[in-house]
Amino acid sequence: HYKNDLRFHGLKSVVLNAGGLDPSRGRETFSFAVFRAMGVPAPRTAFAEVYISMPGKYDNEFVGLYTCIEHVDKTFLKDRFQNNKGLLMKPEGLGDIRYLGEDWKRYEPQYRPKHNPTDKEKRRVIEFAKLVDKGSNEEFQNQIASYLDMDQFLRFVAANAYLATIDNFFTGHNFFIYLNPQTNKFVFIPWDMDVSLAG
Repeated sequence: HYKNDLRFHGLKSVVLNAGGLDPSRGRETFSFAVFRAMGVPAPRTAFAEVYISMPGKYDNEFVGLYTCIEHVDKTFLKDRFQNNKGLLMKPEGLGDIRYLGEDWKRYEPQYRPKHNPTDKEKRRVIEFAKLVDKGSNEEFQNQIASYLDMDQFLRFVAANAYLATIDNFFTGHNFFIYLNPQTNKFVFIPWDMDVSLAG
């Protein structure tokens, strides 16, 4: 956290999930494994017994079992896509892909890019939204595969449906979108599966 060049087994950061909504502590581990088995890039997990020490207050005190989750960041992207130079976004409340006009500022609050996108990246997001929301059936059929890695996207959708969670892609939450610069296509990545499996 305090030294930018430090890594733990190659990772810059990990997420410790206390599993407040998952008494089994197994939903995220199982769910991300399902995504990976279906060929969808997804975080790796492990279990961590966490202890804390604080001079004068705690001495190696056990604070619980956590799910240690690989963060979706530049390290993750480099490992899965052999590049990390594309546009990573963490949408929130994106119930559908809507065309909001030509001003990028209208897209930012929903798509929540992790860095300042280039003009080319902004243009690609806007064109994608325009095709999905305003394109004719024929335009959509002819062009959608130039914007989406279709096989990966269909696997992502199928895994979300199979895992039966109320807090996922279908409700506009808990996923990342990566504009892969090598293909110029959008790839969807799952996140936060602690209420999966009808939890």
